[in-house]
Amino acid sequence: MNTKSAPTADNKEEGIVVTFEDVAEFLQRHAKKILTLSVVGLFIGIALTYVLPRQWEATGVLQIGQVANEGATAPAPPTLVEPTARALERLRIPQFSDAVLKRLGLAVGTEEGADATLLRASLRSTMLAGSDLIQFSVRGFSPDRARRTAQAISDELTRIHGGLMRPSVDRLNADLQEVTQGVAREDKRREMLNGLVRNREHVNVAGKFSENVLLSEMVNENEKALRFLRLRKNTLHELLSQERTYNTHLLGPVEVSRRHVFPRKSLFGAAGLAIGLLVSVLLGIAIDAKRRLG
Repeated sequence: MNTKSAPTADNKEEGIVVTFEDVAEFLQRHAKKILTLSVVGLFIGIALTYVLPRQWEATGVLQIGQVANEGATAPAPPTLVEPTARALERLRIPQFSDAVLKRLGLAVGTEEGADATLLRASLRSTMLAGSDLIQFSVRGFSPDRARRTAQAISDELTRIHGGLMRPSVDRLNADLQEVTQGVAREDKRREMLNGLVRNREHVNVAGKFSENVLLSEMVNENEKALRFLRLRKNTLHELLSQERTYNTHLLGPVEVSRRHVFPRKSLFGAAGLAIGLLVSVLLGIAIDAKRRLG
């Protein structure tokens, strides 16, 4: 490539100025090399797509589980099993990947195979904007492998969150059992009081008034207790319903890409073309430099 030396603004240092004519002459001299190596790079890049193992990508959206809370006067906001940001970080730690690999029956550690390596390298997770949902993606060497890996990721997080929410759910179930037993006791007491009311006619007149007052008070207390317990029972049933208290789960089925996402002919072809072009230009510069020195 022809170059011209020109003084700098202060006339103390010299630089190299490459003109448009120099570039045009360089391309003209090495056009065959540039074209040939670029085409070769393009074909090599495309050829690699037939050699490298193909990868499919599976994507899922997770909704973090929650436990309903009971407010004093109004329904309280539910509590997430785990803050979304922390659940997001959990998906990214190596220990979580280890647990998923064990769930899939794959070796962990120095004996890890290609499937395990691909899982660790391709697992990505992010929080969807404006929501508490987590979107994750992972790759596999077949559509079925990618789907099973994504499902295993969901199942493992569900298992962990199930353990985190168990104490709260057990407490609600214990309260429900206690209230249910209270309702049964008050029902039996009401039957007993109803029996006493039916037998009032057999009591003598002198003791009838005082017993009637006491019995009436006992009936009223029983009715109040039953109303409270039944209301409490309904509230607990609502808190434990699947709409209010639930574990972490997938929103819909796992989606798998219809076509493989790696390797792509367009990307590999473009990369091969760029590398071939770069190599041809560097080769041309080296030839010109050697010619000048010779």
